[in-house]
Amino acid sequence: MTSSPAFARNLSSRVGPNAVLAAEGASVDRVAARAVVRPADRQQLSEVIRWATADGVRLYPRGGGVLSSLGNLPAQVDVILDLSGLNRIMDYQPADLTVTTEAGITLAALRRELVQGDKYVPLEAPRPDRATVGGILATGFSGPLRFSYGLPRDWTIGISVAGSDGSEARAGGRVVKNVTGYDLNKLYTGSLGTLGVIVEASFKLAPIQGTWAALAAPFPSISGAVAAAGALISQVYAPQGLQVVSRNIAARLGLDVPGDSGAVALAFISGRPRAASRRLEESARQLEAGGSPGGETLDESAATDLLARLTDLPWREEDLPFLALKVTLPPSNVGSLVAAMELPAGAGLIADPGFGTVHLLWWPPAEVGEPETDATLDLIDSARRNARNLGGAVAVEVCPPRIKAGADVWEGSVGEAELEIMRRIKRNFDPAGIFNPGRFVGRL
Repeated sequence: MTSSPAFARNLSSRVGPNAVLAAEGASVDRVAARAVVRPADRQQLSEVIRWATADGVRLYPRGGGVLSSLGNLPAQVDVILDLSGLNRIMDYQPADLTVTTEAGITLAALRRELVQGDKYVPLEAPRPDRATVGGILATGFSGPLRFSYGLPRDWTIGISVAGSDGSEARAGGRVVKNVTGYDLNKLYTGSLGTLGVIVEASFKLAPIQGTWAALAAPFPSISGAVAAAGALISQVYAPQGLQVVSRNIAARLGLDVPGDSGAVALAFISGRPRAASRRLEESARQLEAGGSPGGETLDESAATDLLARLTDLPWREEDLPFLALKVTLPPSNVGSLVAAMELPAGAGLIADPGFGTVHLLWWPPAEVGEPETDATLDLIDSARRNARNLGGAVAVEVCPPRIKAGADVWEGSVGEAELEIMRRIKRNFDPAGIFNPGRFVGRL
């Protein structure tokens, strides 16, 4: 096998030395990369892909690297494809509520441009100053406001993807009323870069929501909080986002939790000031009827800060959990799952009763030390059994590579029939197997 320096020199001779970055320290799940390439434009990206296809070189597309822990262990990392250079806004039409951007633009930069037209794209991501549009689409990431705004694919109206021959395939368009062809936007969104490299996307937009506020309502138990939150979600004045966090998660978010409380319901509300104030009052009244002794109202600054901290929590590099599991199940079964889960010391839950997700985050106490592999796998298996019994599935979002070596992080996410369809799609879209191989469902 070609050494990394020689490999990088060979690559430099094909795409130019300015596009090849130092690979020292670059890795995917601690598997060292042989080279890192940052294409300056889409033509250069196409050249890299054509070379990789011809030589059987595996490519690992990367935006800001915020969600890089997602996926199974790679067998080998040839080239990390840094897309941060593809960061232009191609078209912005505030009157038509649409925007088209390259994939490497960060969410924070996109928001700054959109606010000039009083518009908003309902995408969420941890570390928006680093997270890129392409990374959000590739991972299908959604945050605490998913109950109201849905998933990234729900706002994507067009997409351009560089395939294994280097050419770009386009789906959808730049206008909202576009119904031509297959809806490949949804195929590429959430595919983790296994079918091609997302290079451009068009989104429909929403008007800026006005003021934000939040309500933090303590409850004696997390089961009681989930039940009360479920009742609130069904009301016409339901908040844009409603999350229930266990006591230790609330503490990590910096919330002041009463001593007899086991959980906190967090309601995020936006709109015109008078309307938002009324919804806050009604939400507080509903949660108190469900068992809360009364909550704290947070103003816009405190509410947006809390929303950012909640979105970042499982992905903070300075405080990364040892283990993070995402359970997806019918919303009506969230309460049953929360009641069934037995958590080790240092573990906590974030439940979304409106959308049907539960995150288990585990920071083992320092005095206990890092858990053994078998104990961790047992915890994952237990979560999967509980989820299956309630019509759900578990994805391992964060864990040490040694744990991934003994578990498929997507196990049970799809059935065998669906997996076979995914294999066929992979063979057709990436016949050379160069795009992010092994990382996705079924180790595709």
